[in-house]
Amino acid sequence: MSERQNDFAWFWNSDLYRRLQGMSCAKKPNLLKLLFAVHDEVRLHTPVLGWLLDPKGDHGLGATPLTRFLSILGIDPAGAEHSRIWRERSFAEHGRVDLMVELPGRCVVIENKLYAADQEAQLWRYQKVLDAQAALPLTSHLFYLTLDGCEPSSVSISAPVDSEETGILEAGTYQCISYQNEIHTWLSALLKEVPEESRVHHILAQYHEVLMEVIGMHSREEAIKELESSGLMDHIAENQGDIGALAKLTRSVFFLHAKLLEELIETIHEALINEPRLESVKPPDRWKELDWTIYEGWAKGRAPSGYRFYRITGIQDDGLKDVYLVVGLDAEDGFWVGLGRFRAGQHREVPDDLNRFAHIEGATHNNWWLSWVTIRELNPANFDGYRGIGKLAVVGAGDKVVENVLKIWKEYLVAFG
Repeated sequence: MSERQNDFAWFWNSDLYRRLQGMSCAKKPNLLKLLFAVHDEVRLHTPVLGWLLDPKGDHGLGATPLTRFLSILGIDPAGAEHSRIWRERSFAEHGRVDLMVELPGRCVVIENKLYAADQEAQLWRYQKVLDAQAALPLTSHLFYLTLDGCEPSSVSISAPVDSEETGILEAGTYQCISYQNEIHTWLSALLKEVPEESRVHHILAQYHEVLMEVIGMHSREEAIKELESSGLMDHIAENQGDIGALAKLTRSVFFLHAKLLEELIETIHEALINEPRLESVKPPDRWKELDWTIYEGWAKGRAPSGYRFYRITGIQDDGLKDVYLVVGLDAEDGFWVGLGRFRAGQHREVPDDLNRFAHIEGATHNNWWLSWVTIRELNPANFDGYRGIGKLAVVGAGDKVVENVLKIWKEYLVAFG
């Protein structure tokens, strides 16, 4: 027996191992998570935020949510009860605005950005909307809402490339806010004020669960519950020498998880590059490939991600010539295969008349993707033996996933003609 095997031998025969093996963690049902991907900003987060902010909303909370939110942003909430809330409001020359709050004498615009890449001149266009509104006159406020409050890209705050205008938004023109801080603080306070037996409280509680998952805070609560159930603290208290072996085992599991995912993506890639109408290309800006840095992500409690891009050749339809096949790895959507428009390294919106793939089983679409199909049999966030990524350790276990990816691609190919 090797030294490393000897390190772990006690574990496989221990009460701790048997206790961990028998543990199960039941999650509460959540309708929002059933209907939407937790990071879906267009169909989930923007509508929920807009609903809560609307003083006339059927939540029955009046102007309280809006007043609290404006106060957190440092905006005078006077007249909040007379405000108008707009979701996905369109402006002929400047596109859609995610959230707009019109107050007496003030106008607030929020760009809601969870995982989608910045679009060309996006915040620049939003500022143009505010400039037009300010002619009324109004005091304007522009916010860039992300998971962690990061800065927008230079692409977003610069004038459009094909425009006669030039320049970049000056510092202080916009303010960065986050789901981790402002939204979490606001929603947590609302939850405490709404009666627990009310329907609105149930909705807020479910959205709060979604929010906690999106910003990575739910994992700590679940980990504490698992720790208390496992008996690990008691075991280590009685067997101090075992903690070193457990640390090695933990690191090995992180590496194994990463390795199995990486090998699966590579196997899928090897199958797709043999398809005559696919040409492997480097992912555009802000779309990274899966690599060994995924280990660092898992070690810090973050979800894995990675994408492979393939240019589709031989397309006769001019409207589809910028469409790429994308194989994505995302812990919320699982593995998915989709069609997206990319031009000059930028993700482009999909024209309304290009949804030709709705007939494909399991396919869905939105304004950014012509289609995507989630491969349900494998959730990259789940490592639990035969029910998760762990089963890929068995030779040939990933063949079904590879076959599914090829099947979806061939269905897309037929639709392309």
